[in-house]
Amino acid sequence: MFAYIIKRILATIPVMLVVALFVFLLLRLSPGDPAAVIAGDYASPADIERIRTQLGLSDPIYIQFFRWCGQLLQGDLGISIFSNLPVSQLIAQRLEPTVALASVTLILTILIAVPLGTLAAWKANTWIDRSIMIFAVLGFSMPVFVFGYILIYGFSIQLGWLPVQGYTPLAEGVWPWLRNLILPSIALSAIYIAL
Repeated sequence: MFAYIIKRILATIPVMLVVALFVFLLLRLSPGDPAAVIAGDYASPADIERIRTQLGLSDPIYIQFFRWCGQLLQGDLGISIFSNLPVSQLIAQRLEPTVALASVTLILTILIAVPLGTLAAWKANTWIDRSIMIFAVLGFSMPVFVFGYILIYGFSIQLGWLPVQGYTPLAEGVWPWLRNLILPSIALSAIYIAL
Protein backbone atom coordinates (compact mmCIF):
# COMPACT_ATOMS: atom_id res chain seq x y z
CA MET A 1 0.00 0.00 0.00
CA PHE A 2 2.84 2.37 0.88
CA ALA A 3 4.51 1.73 -2.49
CA TYR A 4 1.24 2.47 -4.27
CA ILE A 5 0.88 5.80 -2.44
CA ILE A 6 4.48 6.77 -3.27
CA LYS A 7 3.91 5.81 -6.91
CA ARG A 8 0.75 7.94 -7.08
CA ILE A 9 2.52 10.90 -5.48
CA LEU A 10 5.41 10.62 -7.93
CA ALA A 11 2.95 10.42 -10.82
CA THR A 12 1.57 13.83 -9.87
CA ILE A 13 4.93 15.56 -10.41
CA PRO A 14 4.78 15.58 -14.23
CA VAL A 15 1.13 16.63 -14.09
CA MET A 16 2.00 19.53 -11.78
CA LEU A 17 4.83 20.59 -14.09
CA VAL A 18 2.53 20.59 -17.12
CA VAL A 19 -0.12 22.56 -15.21
CA ALA A 20 2.53 25.04 -14.01
CA LEU A 21 3.85 25.47 -17.55
CA PHE A 22 0.32 25.95 -18.89
CA VAL A 23 -0.55 28.59 -16.25
CA PHE A 24 2.78 30.37 -16.78
CA LEU A 25 2.28 30.48 -20.54
CA LEU A 26 -1.28 31.73 -20.14
CA LEU A 27 -0.02 34.53 -17.92
CA ARG A 28 2.78 35.46 -20.32
CA LEU A 29 0.73 35.20 -23.50
CA SER A 30 -2.21 37.21 -22.20
CA PRO A 31 -2.57 40.64 -23.77
CA GLY A 32 -1.11 43.64 -21.99
CA ASP A 33 2.20 44.40 -20.37
CA PRO A 34 2.36 44.23 -16.55
CA ALA A 35 5.19 46.76 -16.57
CA ALA A 36 3.04 49.25 -18.49
CA VAL A 37 0.15 48.73 -16.05
CA ILE A 38 2.43 49.32 -13.06
CA ALA A 39 4.09 52.35 -14.66
CA GLY A 40 0.79 54.03 -15.46
CA ASP A 41 -0.59 55.88 -18.46
CA TYR A 42 1.95 58.70 -18.57
CA ALA A 43 5.13 56.64 -18.14
CA SER A 44 7.97 56.97 -20.58
CA PRO A 45 9.32 53.95 -22.46
CA ALA A 46 12.44 54.15 -20.27
CA ASP A 47 10.31 53.86 -17.12
CA ILE A 48 8.46 50.86 -18.54
CA GLU A 49 11.74 49.18 -19.50
CA ARG A 50 13.17 49.85 -16.01
CA ILE A 51 10.13 48.16 -14.44
CA ARG A 52 10.39 45.26 -16.90
CA THR A 53 14.01 44.78 -15.81
CA GLN A 54 13.08 44.98 -12.10
CA LEU A 55 10.37 42.35 -12.57
CA GLY A 56 12.65 40.12 -14.62
CA LEU A 57 10.41 40.34 -17.68
CA SER A 58 13.40 41.09 -19.90
CA ASP A 59 14.96 37.70 -19.15
CA PRO A 60 14.47 34.75 -21.51
CA ILE A 61 11.14 33.00 -21.03
CA TYR A 62 12.65 29.74 -19.70
CA ILE A 63 14.53 31.66 -16.99
CA GLN A 64 11.29 33.45 -16.07
CA PHE A 65 9.53 30.08 -15.86
CA PHE A 66 12.12 28.48 -13.56
CA ARG A 67 12.24 31.60 -11.36
CA TRP A 68 8.43 31.62 -11.21
CA CYS A 69 8.35 27.91 -10.24
CA GLY A 70 10.99 28.47 -7.55
CA GLN A 71 9.07 31.38 -6.06
CA LEU A 72 5.85 29.37 -6.22
CA LEU A 73 7.45 26.45 -4.34
CA GLN A 74 8.60 28.90 -1.65
CA GLY A 75 5.09 30.30 -1.27
CA ASP A 76 5.97 33.61 -2.92
CA LEU A 77 3.00 34.41 -5.13
CA GLY A 78 4.44 37.76 -6.15
CA ILE A 79 3.18 41.32 -5.88
CA SER A 80 -0.22 42.43 -7.17
CA ILE A 81 0.14 44.87 -10.04
CA PHE A 82 -3.09 46.57 -8.97
CA SER A 83 -2.55 47.12 -5.23
CA ASN A 84 1.25 46.72 -4.98
CA LEU A 85 0.74 44.33 -2.04
CA PRO A 86 1.91 40.72 -1.77
CA VAL A 87 -0.66 38.36 -3.33
CA SER A 88 -0.38 36.00 -0.34
CA GLN A 89 -1.38 38.90 1.94
CA LEU A 90 -4.38 39.68 -0.26
CA ILE A 91 -5.43 36.01 -0.18
CA ALA A 92 -5.01 35.89 3.61
CA GLN A 93 -7.28 38.95 4.00
CA ARG A 94 -10.06 37.15 2.16
CA LEU A 95 -9.51 33.71 3.65
CA GLU A 96 -11.68 34.17 6.76
CA PRO A 97 -14.84 35.27 4.88
CA THR A 98 -14.31 32.53 2.28
CA VAL A 99 -13.89 29.76 4.86
CA ALA A 100 -16.82 31.10 6.89
CA LEU A 101 -19.11 31.17 3.85
CA ALA A 102 -18.05 27.69 2.75
CA SER A 103 -18.52 26.29 6.27
CA VAL A 104 -21.97 27.79 6.82
CA THR A 105 -23.01 26.66 3.33
CA LEU A 106 -21.85 23.10 4.05
CA ILE A 107 -23.60 22.98 7.43
CA LEU A 108 -26.81 24.38 5.93
CA THR A 109 -26.65 21.88 3.07
CA ILE A 110 -26.26 18.93 5.44
CA LEU A 111 -28.98 20.15 7.82
CA ILE A 112 -31.51 20.53 5.00
CA ALA A 113 -30.52 17.99 2.33
CA VAL A 114 -30.18 14.90 4.51
CA PRO A 115 -33.61 15.21 6.19
CA LEU A 116 -35.30 16.10 2.88
CA GLY A 117 -33.65 13.16 1.11
CA THR A 118 -34.63 10.82 3.93
CA LEU A 119 -38.20 12.12 3.90
CA ALA A 120 -38.45 11.74 0.11
CA ALA A 121 -37.20 8.15 0.34
CA TRP A 122 -39.51 7.34 3.24
CA LYS A 123 -42.56 8.81 1.51
CA ALA A 124 -41.70 7.56 -1.99
CA ASN A 125 -44.29 8.12 -4.74
CA THR A 126 -46.42 10.40 -2.57
CA TRP A 127 -47.18 14.11 -2.84
CA ILE A 128 -44.36 14.78 -0.35
CA ASP A 129 -41.84 13.02 -2.57
CA ARG A 130 -43.10 14.86 -5.64
CA SER A 131 -43.03 18.23 -3.86
CA ILE A 132 -39.44 17.67 -2.79
CA MET A 133 -38.61 16.61 -6.36
CA ILE A 134 -40.12 19.85 -7.75
CA PHE A 135 -38.03 21.95 -5.36
CA ALA A 136 -34.97 19.88 -6.25
CA VAL A 137 -35.48 20.50 -9.97
CA LEU A 138 -36.01 24.23 -9.34
CA GLY A 139 -32.94 24.43 -7.12
CA PHE A 140 -30.82 22.56 -9.62
CA SER A 141 -31.97 24.48 -12.68
CA MET A 142 -31.98 28.03 -11.29
CA PRO A 143 -28.60 29.80 -11.51
CA VAL A 144 -27.14 30.71 -8.12
CA PHE A 145 -26.89 34.41 -8.96
CA VAL A 146 -30.60 34.56 -9.94
CA PHE A 147 -31.62 32.86 -6.69
CA GLY A 148 -29.30 35.25 -4.85
CA TYR A 149 -31.00 38.27 -6.42
CA ILE A 150 -34.41 36.89 -5.48
CA LEU A 151 -33.27 36.41 -1.87
CA ILE A 152 -31.75 39.91 -1.74
CA TYR A 153 -34.91 41.47 -3.16
CA GLY A 154 -37.18 39.62 -0.75
CA PHE A 155 -35.26 39.58 2.53
CA SER A 156 -33.04 42.65 2.21
CA ILE A 157 -34.84 45.20 0.07
CA GLN A 158 -38.52 44.41 0.73
CA LEU A 159 -38.41 43.13 4.31
CA GLY A 160 -35.14 44.74 5.45
CA TRP A 161 -34.27 41.77 7.63
CA LEU A 162 -30.80 41.00 6.30
CA PRO A 163 -27.97 43.11 4.88
CA VAL A 164 -27.52 43.31 1.12
CA GLN A 165 -23.74 43.03 1.26
CA GLY A 166 -20.75 43.05 3.58
CA TYR A 167 -19.00 40.81 6.04
CA THR A 168 -18.72 41.08 9.81
CA PRO A 169 -15.88 39.12 11.46
CA LEU A 170 -16.84 36.46 14.00
CA ALA A 171 -14.95 38.43 16.67
CA GLU A 172 -17.70 41.08 16.56
CA GLY A 173 -20.36 38.60 17.61
CA VAL A 174 -22.05 35.45 16.35
CA TRP A 175 -25.33 37.09 15.26
CA PRO A 176 -23.77 39.93 13.20
CA TRP A 177 -21.41 37.37 11.63
CA LEU A 178 -24.22 34.94 10.84
CA ARG A 179 -26.57 37.71 9.67
CA ASN A 180 -24.17 38.57 6.83
CA LEU A 181 -23.76 34.91 5.84
CA ILE A 182 -27.40 33.78 5.77
CA LEU A 183 -28.37 34.97 2.27
CA PRO A 184 -25.20 33.93 0.43
CA SER A 185 -25.19 30.57 2.21
CA ILE A 186 -28.79 29.86 1.25
CA ALA A 187 -28.10 30.87 -2.35
CA LEU A 188 -24.97 28.71 -2.57
CA SER A 189 -26.45 25.70 -0.79
CA ALA A 190 -29.59 25.53 -2.96
CA ILE A 191 -27.91 23.59 -5.76
CA TYR A 192 -26.28 21.15 -3.31
CA ILE A 193 -29.55 20.62 -1.47
CA ALA A 194 -31.20 19.93 -4.83
CA LEU A 195 -28.65 17.24 -5.67
